[in-house]
Amino acid sequence: MRALEAARCDEAAPRPAATTRPLMLSSSDLMSFARDMLSHHAIRSSVQGAGRQLRVELQVGPVQDLPLPEGNPSTFYLPDRHAAEVLIDRRSRIPALWRLDETTVLAADIAYDVRLPEGDGPPTLAAASGAQLADYQLIRLYADEYSGFAAAAFEARPERGLPPHRIYAIAGTHVFEHRDFRSWASGLTFGRAQFTSTAALELIGDAAAYARHPRGGEVVLTGQSQGGLVAQGVGYMLQTVLNAEPRPHRLAHVVSWGAVGAQEVILRMIGQARKEGGRGNGRDLERHWAASQPGYAEAAAVWATLVTRWRAIPGGGEAAAVRDTTARMRVVGYFFEIDLFARAGTFPGTTLAFPTALILPDGCDLLVVEALIGAQGGALGVRLESHFLNGYRRAVSRGAIALARPALPAKWPWTTDVLPVLEGAGKLWLEALYLEGPAASLANWTRCLAAPSWLTQRNRFCRRTFWPGCAAEETTWCLIRDATPGAVTAIPG
Repeated sequence: MRALEAARCDEAAPRPAATTRPLMLSSSDLMSFARDMLSHHAIRSSVQGAGRQLRVELQVGPVQDLPLPEGNPSTFYLPDRHAAEVLIDRRSRIPALWRLDETTVLAADIAYDVRLPEGDGPPTLAAASGAQLADYQLIRLYADEYSGFAAAAFEARPERGLPPHRIYAIAGTHVFEHRDFRSWASGLTFGRAQFTSTAALELIGDAAAYARHPRGGEVVLTGQSQGGLVAQGVGYMLQTVLNAEPRPHRLAHVVSWGAVGAQEVILRMIGQARKEGGRGNGRDLERHWAASQPGYAEAAAVWATLVTRWRAIPGGGEAAAVRDTTARMRVVGYFFEIDLFARAGTFPGTTLAFPTALILPDGCDLLVVEALIGAQGGALGVRLESHFLNGYRRAVSRGAIALARPALPAKWPWTTDVLPVLEGAGKLWLEALYLEGPAASLANWTRCLAAPSWLTQRNRFCRRTFWPGCAAEETTWCLIRDATPGAVTAIPG
């Protein structure tokens, strides 16, 4: 997305004044520490206190003079809730959680730069991209060649005076740069294909070990769009793993940006796992991955712990169990009232709405839609900007968290009704992409031919390449059927 940002106006030819206007916001629903938050951003503001109430007049500008779409009247601002409830959490050892939340916006953006390997190599991240988080050190990258899951783990540098913690940033749908249709297909499953992936389960195992370690710290999962949705699923599963042992652990956080709520898809995952023990993948795929993926054993161990916990839930108590588990975490989602994608699913935590006007770009910036099509995007372009990370980064840089208010997004109930159909379509698409891509690669054929037996598009039982349909020259893909003795036991398919 960063490559789509428009260049600043040429100093010799600035944007005409008629296309811009100053932006002034006024609010009295402020937290006691809003003054510190706004001064951190050097925003022109006037803050007055009267009794227990603060009032702010925020001046930003000039911004583009674009029409703002109407918010949905079904969005409900909670009169008895306050943003301080999630920005001050006594369970956390991080004193300024709002600073942490602001950092996750940048981390979520960086996650989009994680590149999955073309062959058997590791995932990569350009050094310049990771260096944007100067107070953090890149610890590990995660990538899954089946679902397109991609994530980066950053650990706070102690020399910067930060309390111990890690940020696990998860990429969302790759729509513009580095278009990856695996993430599109995973989106049809509401992110389930990604948060149950082998790489995500490895991440959960690593994060749980860090949260439990005496020299470890708190764990923060974040992402935007589908990345935020997957962060909710991974966060819930992480807390379930932490609950499986009586050992003490640090607090786990989920900070989601403009994301669909994950509660319904989490419940579908639990229901299927309780009955079948699997994560929704086919038997042939699970058997192949057990014999070929380096981290499969660790992922299978994490999955086994999850299934054991889920099977102990009393019948009909799944939703209550999910709520109890997420209540042990800090789960917050930020959204703009006009963001269409925030209307699907139930968010398992507290959602905070930003003032819509903070989306507007500066006079010399462009909306993402404007950069793509080279023309004004109008109200629709502004609405789409409310979902893209550009809009969130811009708002946060203007102190948006200081003005955030607890709210319930307007909902589209039909989205969960069509979830089973979409999920099925997403799985079929993912399998087709995998068989046409990674499973047809030379590296994968090398693994198949080293196994006692394998299956192909034309023959389900191969032991010799001269058997009909068993050689790479005769077919496209292969999957390991029988692994060598002592191999990892596959997750049920």
